[in-house]
Amino acid sequence: MDRLASVSKLLRFIVCVAFLVCIFPIRATAAEPAQVLTRGYNNQRTAANLAEKELKPSNVNASDFGKLFMLPVDDQIYAGLLYVADVRISGKKHNVLLVATVNNSVYAFDADRFGPPLWHKNFNGTGRPTHHTEVGQACRIYNDFIGDIGIIGTPVIGPDRTMYFVTRTVETDTTVQRLRAIDIATGNDRPNSPQVIQATVPGTGDDTNGSVVTFNPVTENQRPALALSDGTVYIGWASFCDTRPYHGWMMSYDAATLKQIGVFNASPNGNMAGIWMSGAGPVVDQSGNLIVTTGNGTYDGKTDFGESTIKLEAKSLRPLDSFTPSNFNTLNDFDLDFGTQGPTMLPGTNHLVVGGKEGKMYVLDATKLGGQAPGDIQVGQVVQAVDPTVRPTLTHHMHNVIPAWQSPQGLNVYVWGESDFLRVYRFDPSTHKFTTPAAATGLILAPSGMPGGMMSISSNGSRPGTGILWATLPRIGDANQMTVPGGLYAYDAEKLKFLWSSTAAGDDPLNFAKGSPPIVANGKVYVASISNFVSVYGRRKGKPNSQNLALGAKATGSVPCDPSQNPDKAVNGSAEGGPDDKWCSSAANPFLQVDLGRSFSIGRFVVEHAGAGGDDFNMNTRDFSIQVSTDGQTFTTVANVTGNIQSITTHDIPATQARYVRLNVAIPEGTTASTSNIYELQIFPAPDVSPGGAHGR
Repeated sequence: MDRLASVSKLLRFIVCVAFLVCIFPIRATAAEPAQVLTRGYNNQRTAANLAEKELKPSNVNASDFGKLFMLPVDDQIYAGLLYVADVRISGKKHNVLLVATVNNSVYAFDADRFGPPLWHKNFNGTGRPTHHTEVGQACRIYNDFIGDIGIIGTPVIGPDRTMYFVTRTVETDTTVQRLRAIDIATGNDRPNSPQVIQATVPGTGDDTNGSVVTFNPVTENQRPALALSDGTVYIGWASFCDTRPYHGWMMSYDAATLKQIGVFNASPNGNMAGIWMSGAGPVVDQSGNLIVTTGNGTYDGKTDFGESTIKLEAKSLRPLDSFTPSNFNTLNDFDLDFGTQGPTMLPGTNHLVVGGKEGKMYVLDATKLGGQAPGDIQVGQVVQAVDPTVRPTLTHHMHNVIPAWQSPQGLNVYVWGESDFLRVYRFDPSTHKFTTPAAATGLILAPSGMPGGMMSISSNGSRPGTGILWATLPRIGDANQMTVPGGLYAYDAEKLKFLWSSTAAGDDPLNFAKGSPPIVANGKVYVASISNFVSVYGRRKGKPNSQNLALGAKATGSVPCDPSQNPDKAVNGSAEGGPDDKWCSSAANPFLQVDLGRSFSIGRFVVEHAGAGGDDFNMNTRDFSIQVSTDGQTFTTVANVTGNIQSITTHDIPATQARYVRLNVAIPEGTTASTSNIYELQIFPAPDVSPGGAHGR
């Protein structure tokens, strides 16, 4: 009996241990590092990294967190950033940040430290990128992109560490778009790469020959992120400022052979219906089918699907289902695109959410989207998620995607629409609806105009005290048809308590990249910029090593407007301290000069003009030049700028030895006033491309 009792106790102990292991799994000694292989972290586009162990609300604050370093690239960044852990490059493992620019360049950086790129490839070949003045004629001068238009859509990375993206080049007088597949360890093309993108569909709509519509590489804008699922790459297109002829296109390609598999046109017998989604990617449902949204365009529910959410069959892209708001005619008439957001699949459900320019959040059943019906009674719920009463006369659009997180309190989604506050809505699983009003509201009001907050989430699963909502948005100004200064913000994702923002000296992310949300991976936050940099933020261990050679250097210049607005204010690392945080001069032929203390090989200047500090954009320096000198006596002009309207400008020059830098103002403002206003003059070394090279002050 004693022996049987002992065996019985042992069995009970084993069962108990097994139960505990199932409920509370033993953690591996080395946790899997986070990866960002696609826009929004996953094919459900939740915009949530659930494997963040280091960053949490308790340590993201002004004392412990800030900018660590900046990574320079050759042009503006509109595509989303990607991150791959443990990539072996030149015999050594690195966590790698992949950056694509509008110059059709791709960079691989060590994601954990400042240094030269691990590799850098340009894919212009014998051509060049499209220039913004060559497209978007419906806007007269197209300024949603300012400068080059090469790689725009966010690439995607496959399990074999192949990265797929689309380049856009002008070769003689011909515009060519190509699908490329490269090895992320080398940047070299994989077999069968590249492939020229071409397609036709039957139709009588725009750009038809009477029976066939042909893909037009000139007017089609490859804006949405690429997707990869079940060995298939998916690519979408929209327009440049609704400049016709164009259609919404989706195409599918075999990931190994790059052979085209399927083609879908959203308006073959009509026009428009672009698939742009503010750069977001398609959702892939449990069956592998794609779900996308479209903007203004023709609709009949059979072949044409403007202002709709559409489900497309995996690989073939045959339309399976759709949802179209009942007021689609009104949306078309007033340019209130439904498709300004990509859809987000709610974790653990068959529901997805999507918003548009009306500021409404639609809750749809992915297994039955519902078609079109009066009053939208066929869908689960429509929530006025952006409050139009906060600024009644302004726009209330929603862009990118709605992030979703299974928080300790329940399933949350986050909305930060134009001209409104950040809001969190909580999903009730019993009713399959969101509780209204919002469960919490942030304290920062987005500036007037586009695009609201570009958001992502980091957390350690659903554990309390780990969730952070990260967002970039304009510091000031409307980013529609304009480049504006940006800022990075962090909130506690549970209650929307404000944690941190990039307002301190040295934390400025420069110009806002409206197509590229922040990403978080393994204790760091990566923020793209239209100023040709990626800013990297994280927990600080001591004072960061500034790359800005002008920071704290000796500055002289013309007589200031006020003694508090002396030249030193232009080299203090700050642009957000108000009117006294700038150099101002109303003298004739005003100049600002910086002595770096010794000679450096200089390669880049960043000038933060009046608008960067909150002044009227019309006060931005219009015409100016930059000169350099080794002795402070003989100066050489290295940059001449006329007709500037931007608040932050970046100027690259060939590597030049210099100790002194002088900014000469020819015409101070775009108005009739004659006051020069410079919040910051930053000076950077020429990029070091040698192995292991680094530079800084």
